[in-house]
Amino acid sequence: MMTYEELIATFSEIIANENIRKEGLILFYELDDKSHEKMDEHLFYKINERDANFEHRDIIEVEVEGFKIHIVKEGWEIIHKDLVVKK
Repeated sequence: MMTYEELIATFSEIIANENIRKEGLILFYELDDKSHEKMDEHLFYKINERDANFEHRDIIEVEVEGFKIHIVKEGWEIIHKDLVVKK
């Protein structure tokens, strides 16, 4: 399973690589609970003020450079159509 740091590096690599067609690309990543919360908080404060009230989400959804990233907690079952997630 990827660590938080590896996931950030992977996103950066995909964004920087002009050979990867990003239109319509949807990625799903699974992280352990601790890394999932750390990623959620990191992304939250990237787009919100530092004094904003952070609340951890079970599913992290991000759209970057035309592609979507869904980050779920370890052990969740993912059903793609309409992103139904079951624990």
